[in-house]
Amino acid sequence: GVRRYVITNGIPRFVLTDDHGQRQTQASFGFKWNRRESYDSPAMQAATREWLVQRYGFKNVEEMREYFGSRRRVLDAGCGSGFSASCWMTPEWRNSGQAEWVGADISSAIDVAQDRLGDLPGTHFVQADILQLPFRDKTFDTIFSEGVLHHTPSTERALKALAHLLTPGGEMLFYVYRKKGPVREFTDDWVRDALSGMSPEEAWAALRPLTQLGQALAELHTEVTVPEDIPYLGIKAGRYDVQRLVYWHFAKMFWRQECSFEENHHVNFDWYHPRYAHRQTREDIQRWCDEAGLSIRYCDEQESGFTVRGGKD
Repeated sequence: GVRRYVITNGIPRFVLTDDHGQRQTQASFGFKWNRRESYDSPAMQAATREWLVQRYGFKNVEEMREYFGSRRRVLDAGCGSGFSASCWMTPEWRNSGQAEWVGADISSAIDVAQDRLGDLPGTHFVQADILQLPFRDKTFDTIFSEGVLHHTPSTERALKALAHLLTPGGEMLFYVYRKKGPVREFTDDWVRDALSGMSPEEAWAALRPLTQLGQALAELHTEVTVPEDIPYLGIKAGRYDVQRLVYWHFAKMFWRQECSFEENHHVNFDWYHPRYAHRQTREDIQRWCDEAGLSIRYCDEQESGFTVRGGKD
């Protein structure tokens, strides 16, 4: 039979999932990205831009802008509020080529993305699940998915679903979380189990003490030496700021001094509230890319995650 979809605010709405965890994640991100005051300052924009450029292997933001501008058709899979794309999609972006950019997100953040980027020519917006996108195979020569695949029921399924949409010779750029040490993994799951059943507003409030502790630890400005590797905790020998030692190995308590409390809190909420937030190993990424027909051309591995550029065979 014929299936009908709603178009509101000029955006087609294709979300069909009945997966409870995905619906929860959808609500969580819709709430988060609509709170622009909690992530949209010049300091956060500058930090995000620097992080994106460095991780994806570009020399500077100009090179990143030229790269995307020179493509034919770009899919931003899980674009959220368009915040990451706005780091390189400026009016100058159009001068570097005639790329069409399609932003897709499962949540109401797509309306924020349209408000942020919709005045730029060549931009299009759809609300859709990246596991069920309304596009034919081989539609895009470039797919960008920054921190999204792991927020679906299956990182592997999401990666492979997107790979089908790439043209031969196209490139997929994505970032996914890395599996951490055992105590940090336990804490991640424990806190997420406690918070993901709450409404976004309740979880935002419940997380405040955790962010406050991250701030208190950071403001100690104290370092500690780990004399030897502790392999069963995933801790390498070395000199650590106390807050970063706790952050990487025991519990995520993000704090960046130049950002406001609400912006730091936003990062912690982003981590702990969504029901789906899978962590991967390098072996996982390699196998999934091989099976999807993606040749890994570049992989940046950090404690937080893997940033990959894969070419479609």
